[in-house]
Amino acid sequence: MSESPSAPGAVFLSYASQDAEAAKRLCDALCAAGVEVWFDQSELVGGDAWDQKIRRQIGACALFIPIISTSTQARAEGYFRLEWRLADKRTELMGRSKAFLLPVCVDDTRDRDADVPDSFLAVQWTRLPGGETPPAFAERVRSLLSKDVGPVSDRSFGSFAPSEAGHRPALPRKHKPWLLSIIVVLAIAVGIWLQRRNAEKTPASAPVSAAVPAAPLSEARQLVAKAWVQLNKTELGRSELEGAEELCKQALARDPNEADAWAAAAQVDAWFVYFGLQDTPERREGARTKANRAMQIDPAGYEPRLAQAAYLTRAWGNMGVSDGAPEAERLLRELLREHPAEPRALFTLALLQRNTGRRKDAYATLRQITGNPAFAALAWNELGWAQYIAKDFAEAEASADRSIALLPYWGNLSLKLYCGLFTRGDVDQAKRIIQQMPPAMLQEDYGAALATYVYYLRREPAAGLRILDNVPRDWLSSGGRSGPRAGFAGELHEMAGHAAAARAEYTAGLKVVEQRLAEKPSAPELLRWKASLLTHLGRRSEAEGLFRSVWEMEAGTNPMDEAFDLALLDRPDEAVDAIKRALLMPSGRYFLPIDPEFDPLRTNPRFQALLAELKHGESKPEAKP
Repeated sequence: MSESPSAPGAVFLSYASQDAEAAKRLCDALCAAGVEVWFDQSELVGGDAWDQKIRRQIGACALFIPIISTSTQARAEGYFRLEWRLADKRTELMGRSKAFLLPVCVDDTRDRDADVPDSFLAVQWTRLPGGETPPAFAERVRSLLSKDVGPVSDRSFGSFAPSEAGHRPALPRKHKPWLLSIIVVLAIAVGIWLQRRNAEKTPASAPVSAAVPAAPLSEARQLVAKAWVQLNKTELGRSELEGAEELCKQALARDPNEADAWAAAAQVDAWFVYFGLQDTPERREGARTKANRAMQIDPAGYEPRLAQAAYLTRAWGNMGVSDGAPEAERLLRELLREHPAEPRALFTLALLQRNTGRRKDAYATLRQITGNPAFAALAWNELGWAQYIAKDFAEAEASADRSIALLPYWGNLSLKLYCGLFTRGDVDQAKRIIQQMPPAMLQEDYGAALATYVYYLRREPAAGLRILDNVPRDWLSSGGRSGPRAGFAGELHEMAGHAAAARAEYTAGLKVVEQRLAEKPSAPELLRWKASLLTHLGRRSEAEGLFRSVWEMEAGTNPMDEAFDLALLDRPDEAVDAIKRALLMPSGRYFLPIDPEFDPLRTNPRFQALLAELKHGESKPEAKP
């Protein structure tokens, strides 16, 4: 923050005194990113010397950021208006490709109604509610100051979203790799729907006065806007979804016919299902009925159609691979014809393409989003997960690195962890990454399952048990590591030599599994867990019958799981045969030397020979299918 004459490359921040708090937040974020900011806090001082200093600053600054709000709308006069006029005048000498004006709106004021110079309307606005500034915006300002990056009008930033651009997504991931690559749309803002709704409800013949402040939002729509702020957070998780859900309920209590409130509520239910936080019939049905209700009220609305596509992609059937996929794609194509660069629709389309086996199409869609600075980190991360699923491991790690270089967060760090752990057995890097994860994430199913598995592989049971102590649920829903919390705790206690504690946990885990089997008696995952727990409890004959049932159901589709089962049953030669079958398939795992589940095989000569072959690369399968 500076109050001395700014050096070339400085940013001039112009605001009404009523917006000082929001301006201060923006200023602090830019300064923290290393940006030189002219932020005057003495509007009431005035005087000729002060006036001349302001004029010099505006004449010399590299970027001019006017803060627009209902406060500036309400003030027909004010010194900030002179600052705006001076900046507007300076643009007359600039070429069209010169990046100079970066208007920021700190509330829901519409640009079409704003009382601002015409030059402010010729460039893209950024919406930063209350001045809350995401790292992507600060980084974009830095890039504009450091090099010529072209006109600002074709870019979007920020967590709330410019009026014709999108919203920064970010979403939790599941533990299993093909489910982990969820991060689609993880963050969604409200700028687009807000402007579109206002535009649709304004009669074409109605006069619009730039000097009249925008009509205030209804209570219901204000609550929906707050719900999207929750959904827009990078660290989107259970608490954010629960907060957004409560805001949607309040909005619908005030106006049961607000289509966008129903659409937002449908999105919340679909994310609960997709993230595995609450994959229940109630949530799936909620996503369906709420999206349908939104469509009934406003069938041509953008948000209802997007919510319907999201439901069909995320909460219908097997993660979008269902009869709902064609309708989801039809809706998404329709939405993208209306707004070709809308990131939420693009991310949802990429997810649908990936889930329906169109890998190259998904890659192309995600690369389209990487050109948007506000979404680049997330898009590179999504691309990396798609590449990981396709066994393009080198490309996946390169994409993870590009994403991390832009903005490290738990999603791309997890991808980096997987690339090292599942292709090189790098447990040291895995531990470092787990230690960088936010504590709240380690209390969620995905984070807890991933962390305990890393500590299990590292043979650090005490650390794994500390993670499980903070998980209040009796079942972890996380793809390849889904199961009873007590079952995982039993494995760690057994590793630590706590025989009595291990037995108690295994007994508790068996009770949880049997409760679930009462509802799904033929579920292979539950039957395998029951067999495993019975084996740990010494009831081997019962376990063998259950394992055989599971193997028949799966018909050899996952021989590595069968190898785990056989190792647990102390049948080493059969386990080695299953491992060899697994290593011939794309799903083979490459950390046999470190996995404790294979400890019963360590003294088996055939297993030792297999490890020697793998070490020298003689039997290592191809990285791609």
